[in-house]
Amino acid sequence: MAALHVCGSLILKSSLFSSTTGSASSLSICSDNPIFPVYSLMARILDPLPRPAQLPAASTRRTAPAPPPCRVISASSTPFHALCCHGETTVTKAFAVPRRKAIALILSGCVFSELLASRYLASAQPSVVFREYIDTFDGYSFKYPQNWIQVRGAGADIFFRDPYVLDENLSVEMSSPSSSNYKSVEDLGPPEEAGKKVLRQYLTEFMSTRLGVRRESNIISTSSRVADDGRKYYQVEVNIKSYANNNELAVMPEDRVVRLEWDRRYLSVLGVENNQLYELRLQTPESVFVDEENDLRQVMDSFRVNKVSV
Repeated sequence: MAALHVCGSLILKSSLFSSTTGSASSLSICSDNPIFPVYSLMARILDPLPRPAQLPAASTRRTAPAPPPCRVISASSTPFHALCCHGETTVTKAFAVPRRKAIALILSGCVFSELLASRYLASAQPSVVFREYIDTFDGYSFKYPQNWIQVRGAGADIFFRDPYVLDENLSVEMSSPSSSNYKSVEDLGPPEEAGKKVLRQYLTEFMSTRLGVRRESNIISTSSRVADDGRKYYQVEVNIKSYANNNELAVMPEDRVVRLEWDRRYLSVLGVENNQLYELRLQTPESVFVDEENDLRQVMDSFRVNKVSV
């Protein structure tokens, strides 16, 4: 196999599968192809291998008057060794790549190229692009994924959601300025106490009157941090699972099979400014959170509360 680089492309010429006529196949691969590095590596591996020689149709036999002694004719520059003994010249093949090994090599190269191409394409995927939302009237800002869409009339001050994962969304809620007088987020107590209050609020909002509905919840983590604006923020993570019977009106217990309705992660960031308590809420399925945790945490870390000019 020979490799020729022509105008940014790799042309592979191989005689491994050539016919008895000696014709060779060729393959041209552009340098911007994801599998270009694989075939370039294959070319470097196979280049040192000599070409399989074509055996003559019939052995050549020559009779000499005086048989010379047996001797080995060195043919290091050719792929054949000629063994002359008693006037008979026997041509033997010095080296050839067996067909099965060649096929196995090509197939393994194809499999490796597929793996490399998939990894190349995955690494080539662009990172999540964020936009910044700034509310100068209410006094807060945050970043959110660019492809998320705003939903109006959702009950929160602002609401965005993923257009593909409908259970994934974010919102911002604030306490009433007329009925609250917060000076610091520490007015909620330590982060652990704030986490309990957040969880109770979630469970109250998700309270259901359906028969056979059961909720399981737990606080995953609570923490506090001081952001670059000098303000302290609390971060709370909780998990809530909802179970329901497939036939809540069934008389026999064996007919009421409990199934998992949803399993979600709720992330809250709490901050205080303008005598108000601000809360950024993120909701996502647990299965999605595993893949998007870094992006969601960037949204959490971007949340800021700002002083509103009167």
